[in-house]
Amino acid sequence: MSLNSKLQRHDSSNSWTDLKIFVKDVHDRYGRKRAISVKSWSTVKDVKDILQQHLHVPPSAQRLYFGPLMTSGGELPNYRSLQDAGIYTSGKTLLLEIKGAANAEVSSISSLRSTAASDVCVSSAVLDVTPKALRRIVQQARRGFALGLKPDLVLDGSGGTYFLHDARKVRVAVFKPADEEPYAVNNPRGYVSQGPASTDDSMSLRRGISPGELCLREVAAFLLDHDGFSSVPLTTLAEARHHAFNTNGSRIKVNEGGAAIGSHCLAPKAVDLSTEKKVGSIQEFVRAEYSMDDLSPSKLDADEVHKIAILDIRILNADRNSANLLCRRNQEDPDKFELVPIDHGYCLRSECDVSWFDWCWLDWPQLKQPLSQESKDYVLKLDIEADCRMLQERLNIGTEALDYFRSSSKLLQAGVKAGLTLYDIAVMCCRNDDAGKFNFGSAPTSR
Repeated sequence: MSLNSKLQRHDSSNSWTDLKIFVKDVHDRYGRKRAISVKSWSTVKDVKDILQQHLHVPPSAQRLYFGPLMTSGGELPNYRSLQDAGIYTSGKTLLLEIKGAANAEVSSISSLRSTAASDVCVSSAVLDVTPKALRRIVQQARRGFALGLKPDLVLDGSGGTYFLHDARKVRVAVFKPADEEPYAVNNPRGYVSQGPASTDDSMSLRRGISPGELCLREVAAFLLDHDGFSSVPLTTLAEARHHAFNTNGSRIKVNEGGAAIGSHCLAPKAVDLSTEKKVGSIQEFVRAEYSMDDLSPSKLDADEVHKIAILDIRILNADRNSANLLCRRNQEDPDKFELVPIDHGYCLRSECDVSWFDWCWLDWPQLKQPLSQESKDYVLKLDIEADCRMLQERLNIGTEALDYFRSSSKLLQAGVKAGLTLYDIAVMCCRNDDAGKFNFGSAPTSR
């Protein structure tokens, strides 16, 4: 029987030492969760004991996780306290996985096959918000893995990006492992830390985001693109296992900084991680004729430019270069082009230092044209607080990043209400130089 049919609120005294947290069964297709009350000093074992009273499931059959990256974060051990896991305040959500509780339909797409040397699946943490079309794409990539079709490492980029194929050898998806992002432990491009692995943004291509978190921003951009207004491709979190992925420096040469971590390293290796599963973002592969590197902005309609600008202003995207805008012909009118935005890893950061050169569309003439009524209605109907709650609960986005997202979204809505163009709004959100952090002043925050 599911968690939601059995779990009841755990009664406890309403003292200041109590925390109200939520528990969500990762195999619940509706994504529902229930609240329980625990002490601030409670351990993971204490939480499992509370769940046992209602589920009649022994603690040994329960697995608890905190955060969407279940694989990379690992199961919470029983001896750790909630504070050790990073839970200091009420409102946080723990993910519960009961061993053997998943039905065949769910486990077929949200669990890696234990006997397969290579496999891919949707992460159970976000299964309920993964579109059916994307689930089918993951199943196609899984069949490609089963036939021995290895993922192809993309030649360009600063992180590990892989094309996945279906059984007909056709590219269907793009997988970006969290541990192969720039300055993450297994980056295949030479962007590796020479010291101990860093968990902050001191080693990052852009401040305000830590290595291993870019994949969460990829998913966030898709979830924030309501009704597909900005044409962000279908994206979710996935787990994958294949020997072609970069692990333990297998793809890094000595002259690229891999002298201390590559296969040639003389230091003793504790374990062979070549078939360990990875977690990252998976996105549908978009077939396009060009990128904006190859096309003049004069070929674009104003609405196409506006939909990209609206998205980038909302999420304060710090990496909107022309190569990250794919162009494909409109099927109904081949003389028109549609823009498809990709690569949103450097958005929703805890630093607000977006500069004019971070937005390739800032000097395009369409930006100074008035918004269409459809675009105005879309912006004014955005529920900013609901989006903030979703980002915090689903992807564990930090408070500072949410404050900047809230401020930029409210500024966008206020500018549209006042009749400003997107150019007028954009120049208020970015710097005209590269002097560093931009101060929103008295912008509203959650504090």
